[in-house]
Amino acid sequence: MKILNYFNLRTFLALAISQAAAFLAIHFHVKFHLDLLLFGLCVVFPLHFSMQAAFKRRDKALEYFSLFKGAAMALYYSFQISEDLLAEKKAEARRLLKGVAAQLADQLENRTLGYGPIQKKLNEVFAFIESNREEISKRNVLRTIRYLKDVTESSVFLISLVRHRTMIGLRFYTILFIIIFPLVQAPILLFRLDGVVPAWGIHIFLALTSLILVTLSNFQTLIEYPFDKKGADNIHVRDFTPDI
Repeated sequence: MKILNYFNLRTFLALAISQAAAFLAIHFHVKFHLDLLLFGLCVVFPLHFSMQAAFKRRDKALEYFSLFKGAAMALYYSFQISEDLLAEKKAEARRLLKGVAAQLADQLENRTLGYGPIQKKLNEVFAFIESNREEISKRNVLRTIRYLKDVTESSVFLISLVRHRTMIGLRFYTILFIIIFPLVQAPILLFRLDGVVPAWGIHIFLALTSLILVTLSNFQTLIEYPFDKKGADNIHVRDFTPDI
């Protein structure tokens, strides 16, 4: 089940640290009065920013996927309506366009860096247009070049997501504060709840806090790259393959 991907070694590490922090605070009576808001912001703000950036990137990817498929289908239709283009040439155009779509999907699913492979496929499409411009007709050639531009622009953006995502420093900062947060939270809770709730209540409260924060962080990590089929909310790349 993909939902299990939200729980990993980082989850158990955070839970272990929270329980160790609760035990040490209770055993050695470590307690102090401090406003937890500042430390909460150190965790919540970067986590919220990272998740928001990841979701915006995912929505933008869907937008460019739609542009890619629409432009590829328009290219295909432009070749098919060319009356002077031979049937075998139309079949070749179909093969070239399917090759572009397959190359894009493979690179995204396998996290392949570099735009060179798909650029080679697009160059083949352009070479086909150039070598058959008389059969395609002048007006149709200009239209196909515009559609090819849309295919190129959308694929450039999608391939760029293999390398360029949320800043590594911000993600590291988030994980660091999620790990050390229980060490600060335990003495503060003990100061406020000592004698009010039993010791096991503090253990459970710290465990729940750490579990929620680290699960949100894992969710952000999975949605950070929405093409690898690991997360439950990832983009189904093959759905945007042109039906030609």
